[in-house]
Amino acid sequence: METVIKMEITFLGTSAAVPTRERNLPSIALLYNGDQILFDAGEDVQRRFEDLGLKFNAPLSIFISHMHGDHVIGLPGLLFRFTLIGRTTDVIIFGPPGLFSYLYLHRLVTGLRAPFLHEVYEIYLEEKLLRKYDFQGSSDQKPEEIPIKKNTLYDTSDYFVDAFPVCHSIITYGFRFQEKPRPGKFYPMIAKKLKIPRGHLWKEMQMGKTINYKGKSYNPEELGIIGPKRQGIIIAYSADTMLCEKLHPLANNADVFICEATYGNELKDLAEEKKHMTALQCAEIARDSNVGQLILTHISSRYTDENILLKEAQFIFPNTVIAHDMLRLTTTKNRILKLSQ
Repeated sequence: METVIKMEITFLGTSAAVPTRERNLPSIALLYNGDQILFDAGEDVQRRFEDLGLKFNAPLSIFISHMHGDHVIGLPGLLFRFTLIGRTTDVIIFGPPGLFSYLYLHRLVTGLRAPFLHEVYEIYLEEKLLRKYDFQGSSDQKPEEIPIKKNTLYDTSDYFVDAFPVCHSIITYGFRFQEKPRPGKFYPMIAKKLKIPRGHLWKEMQMGKTINYKGKSYNPEELGIIGPKRQGIIIAYSADTMLCEKLHPLANNADVFICEATYGNELKDLAEEKKHMTALQCAEIARDSNVGQLILTHISSRYTDENILLKEAQFIFPNTVIAHDMLRLTTTKNRILKLSQ
């Protein structure tokens, strides 16, 4: 018996710069046991919430990689939608400097109330701190400064989200979701031999907790009732960036690395000029960073045949796919993320 963790990655938008008929602007939803984590919020992301059956009142944290329009214009619309349906569950938003001013301007000019939104965090990695604003507060408020360790922005009992600087034309962050180590495999026969009754005590031991029964203490790992802790799943996301060494710690040992692949290798000079990536460069990062699965996104509208990009990447890193809107990855019983077209 094991606690079942439900996890899913869903692509809400996969285009670069401009939307197409097939692709919305960038946004990715990571669902984890009832929590919703949104990376970037391209134009009309609220409609994708509907299309994909995402919940409008579930716990939600939002991480904005940078302040270019194609990654953030959809955020006010989503917050307006939440307001109109009477959302009550809090939303927490993280992003680069300027995020609070951008959202507050919508409050002043367009009437964005968003009563569920209080915590807006601007990320200052060089200073190792977050600046926390209250969206419901005044425009001249002094933000609370919160030190951060090891680039961790958001930490829960089950997972944490780190930020990494990448190399674009403005301050831009990549994000890394890491599930905390999970308890090892549970061996019920050993629990039975020790005459520990099935029920809440088993459940506590499955979670790695030491229990007390009939005056005696039982450490499940020491007694072999559960095996060694198992590494959690790691999801890395790099939004807009050019090829640079900063991508390696972001992608290192990730089960899934989601990377912008705006151009093909024939336009590598343009990619460098615009500070973007080619599909081949993404594959090189994946290969050198011990990645499990590479997913290419942020595809330029010039590529009507995306197989050009796919072939380039797969030549270097075979386990590559190109994301399309509404692509899903879900965890299997064996904790493997499986593509669902």
